[in-house]
Amino acid sequence: MNTLPLRRCVQLGVIALFCALPWLTAHDILFAQGTLFSFRIGDLSFADPAAALQAWPPQGQLLAGAALSLLLALFLGRVFCGWICPYGFLSELAYTLHQTVRGSAPAAFPGRFARTRFAERLSRLLVLLLALLCIPAAGFPLLHFISMPGSISLSPLLVRIGAGFSGVSAALALPLLAVAVETLIGKRLWCRYVCPQSLLLGAAALPASKLHFGLRVEWRKEACTCRNGSSCGAACSMGLQPRAPGGDQAHKQAGGCIERIVHAEQKRLGDGPCGHAAHASAGETLQQP
Repeated sequence: MNTLPLRRCVQLGVIALFCALPWLTAHDILFAQGTLFSFRIGDLSFADPAAALQAWPPQGQLLAGAALSLLLALFLGRVFCGWICPYGFLSELAYTLHQTVRGSAPAAFPGRFARTRFAERLSRLLVLLLALLCIPAAGFPLLHFISMPGSISLSPLLVRIGAGFSGVSAALALPLLAVAVETLIGKRLWCRYVCPQSLLLGAAALPASKLHFGLRVEWRKEACTCRNGSSCGAACSMGLQPRAPGGDQAHKQAGGCIERIVHAEQKRLGDGPCGHAAHASAGETLQQP
């Protein structure tokens, strides 16, 4: 199942929604309100878990919204990262543009997977802890400044209230700079090494993976025809290795990697009957007990 067209529609729909929300709210159309810092749709309130951590004194509504976001991650995995996050969408486009220009994916090193994943998680944890520790000295919520989805979704509101070029550019400067760097380098550095939101959502999704419940993707050894996992590693923009120890946990959260693996296998196997085996060769199974 190629979910890419549906994912792109959802991602573009999310961006369109946040672009329109300030004007809809101004005309008392209130089915949804807020930004990706804190968002309400109907009677449900969601909040950025990182934003909730830095609120002092703790705010009940913000904590409840963060808890709901983490609960969704528990049952659906990091669906926010792959389907909703506007920066994730831009980062994927930057990666695809780099691959189109260069014509090849970065080399994958399955043997280094465990060390790489540890470094990624440690880096994001250090970013989160450093930002939290520096908040008292800075005097403002630092995690707001490095929240890519929050900043991008805030920019239409800044336009609506007349913040001017300086206000909007301040909100978009870091996301645009990060996208430019990723386009040049060809690696999704922010999501892998910096983003505190992905760290918290990934931690929330971990129990479902270990206890085997909720929506998940699994690698099946008996169905896989990749040799040494090369197709999987080379195809994934996040550098995931479903065959490596612990690799399936990361793979379960990522829709884009499934699509890239399927595409890579289809090119390798060619069109016709063998092409239909791409899902099996990629080892993809969607399960929801």
